[in-house]
Amino acid sequence: MPLPETGNTKASSPVSAVSRLIIVTAAATAFIVMALGVARASESTWVGDPQIGEARIVSAVTATGDLDTLPLGIEFTLAAGWKIYWRTPGEAGLAPVIDLSASPNPDLTGRINWPLPQRFDAFGFDNFGYANAVILPFELSGHETGMPLQVVADLEALVCSDICVPFGGRLEMTLPDGAANPSPHAQAMAQFAAMVPRLADGEGTSGSGPSLRPLRLEARPGGLYVELAEGAPPVADIFVEAQDDVAFKAPVPSGDGLFLEAVPADKLVFDSSPVTLTISAPPEMGEFRMVVTTPADRAAVQENSPRDRAGLSLRIAALALLGGLILNLMPCVLPVLALKLATVLDAAGAPRRELRLRFLAGAAGILTSFVGLAGGLALLRLAGGTVGWGIQFQTPLFLVVMMLMLGIFTLSLLDLVMIPIPRAVQRLAGGGRGGSHPYRADFMAGMLATILATPCSAPFVGTAVAVALAGSMLDLFGIFIALGLGLAAPWIVVAAKPSLVGFLPRPGPWMPWLKRGLAMLLLATMIWLGGVLLALLGVNSQPAAAGDDPRWGVWSRQAVLESLAAGRPVFVDVTADWCVTCKANKALVLDRQPVSSVMSEAAAANRLTLLRADWTAPDAAIAAFLASHGRYGIPFNIILSPGDAPPIILPELLSDKAVLTALENVGVTAK
Repeated sequence: MPLPETGNTKASSPVSAVSRLIIVTAAATAFIVMALGVARASESTWVGDPQIGEARIVSAVTATGDLDTLPLGIEFTLAAGWKIYWRTPGEAGLAPVIDLSASPNPDLTGRINWPLPQRFDAFGFDNFGYANAVILPFELSGHETGMPLQVVADLEALVCSDICVPFGGRLEMTLPDGAANPSPHAQAMAQFAAMVPRLADGEGTSGSGPSLRPLRLEARPGGLYVELAEGAPPVADIFVEAQDDVAFKAPVPSGDGLFLEAVPADKLVFDSSPVTLTISAPPEMGEFRMVVTTPADRAAVQENSPRDRAGLSLRIAALALLGGLILNLMPCVLPVLALKLATVLDAAGAPRRELRLRFLAGAAGILTSFVGLAGGLALLRLAGGTVGWGIQFQTPLFLVVMMLMLGIFTLSLLDLVMIPIPRAVQRLAGGGRGGSHPYRADFMAGMLATILATPCSAPFVGTAVAVALAGSMLDLFGIFIALGLGLAAPWIVVAAKPSLVGFLPRPGPWMPWLKRGLAMLLLATMIWLGGVLLALLGVNSQPAAAGDDPRWGVWSRQAVLESLAAGRPVFVDVTADWCVTCKANKALVLDRQPVSSVMSEAAAANRLTLLRADWTAPDAAIAAFLASHGRYGIPFNIILSPGDAPPIILPELLSDKAVLTALENVGVTAK
């Protein structure tokens, strides 16, 4: 008897369940195989060493379709600490290169679109590149559309960590014909393609950085000055492509813009060719091609007429004349005070004509030295070297010669030697006759006074020297002659009115003793120059920049940027062992109350960073830092503030009021 059915329930047979399982498994397997096939069609195998880095070629599409340009990419995965380079590597390195010549199609061409790089340090050099993982978008063209394509690419690259090793291999990939659908790599490739800065159009606007508008790209001694239009986001970095043998350091604030130091600066040469700037200012970035201008070009645009230019030249010449006059009172000139006094003492009681000629000889020595300095700086500038006020004190040979000259003058004051001088100089000094020895000494004393006056700057001298070194050759010689006239003014005044010497005490037994005292002053100057020489030769291992004062750190571009990024203002003191005024500023202001305690408290509370830059020896970074702020001599003190606040440049001769007021203005201390 058959059993009754209960409802509509139907029992499934074991055979049908197994069949469904087989069908599902087969479908899944087919899907995985198809997906793997698509993935393999859009990528090559990896080449390289997993312990260092690997690379492969990938495609954003699964087939060639009807695309004239195929969106490929070179994908790198790098082990921790390893990096590859950007198209312009920086101070060292090699950019990756792709060679398609081994492909079956000889017409294939490719172009890498470079994502925004990072700046990193390798062996003390600034380099630009990528770490961890990166896909370099690679546009391929020259293939036959609608047909399968075999790509054979030979990759050559350099990867660096603590060492650098060659990297590369052959990358092979075949794209079938068919619809160009997105591949599994399309999303990752799109992310890196979005990191490629867009080239600015004819109106100077970049699609990836609409707020970035470089207004000016100007050549400055040692590097480049960049000024952006208002409204631009804060600049994180600028990558400059100008010359193959010159790289550029990270930008530092300078006035209303940014200064980028060139390395090596002596090879920097600009012509009418455009320079490429790649600017990173998150969230914006852009690529700009600009022609470099010079300060002379800018001055020509700013000055509207010959009358304006003549007026400006006269004002600068007047500043130079006043600066040279003040230079007579600066601490830098104290070592040569003995020579000035000796000249006056020797002249006491002499006939009027001899007095006039002797002081004119001293003035001629000063002017001759200034013309010689201008000529030397002109030659140095034409040769591409670093120019500056007092840089000769960074040369050991110069210091040795100066010590020998001071030794001769010391013996001369003690009447132990007579100073020899060439016949041509004798004629300039009024010589040629038997009693011409005083004129020789006065001429040489004037020259020595000039040279010993150059280790530091005086009020108005810094401005005048900056214009001279950044301007034309005519500006250079004209301003230096004006400086010489200012320094020689006391000699010229006495030469015009010799009766002024009559106010001195009459010669007597006291004069030999005074001359011995003056000789001791010159001897002390020789000892001071000897200390500078030892520092230059590295005998003194303690850097003058920081010394024994724990408040002050050693200046570097990175230290400045780190402090500003942390929101702390930076007080920079550029100094040198040979700068007498620098030492006076420290002794009388910076290391003395009330300034010392105010700066110490602010530094201890992390409201201020104190940095000292030692320019005793040549240093291209410090010279570039000075030049970026329009200065070529020291002492130089500046306060840099975070954000868009302009820097505060302090006067050459510091005072308590000037420093404390500047600290108040940047918010370090309460007003």
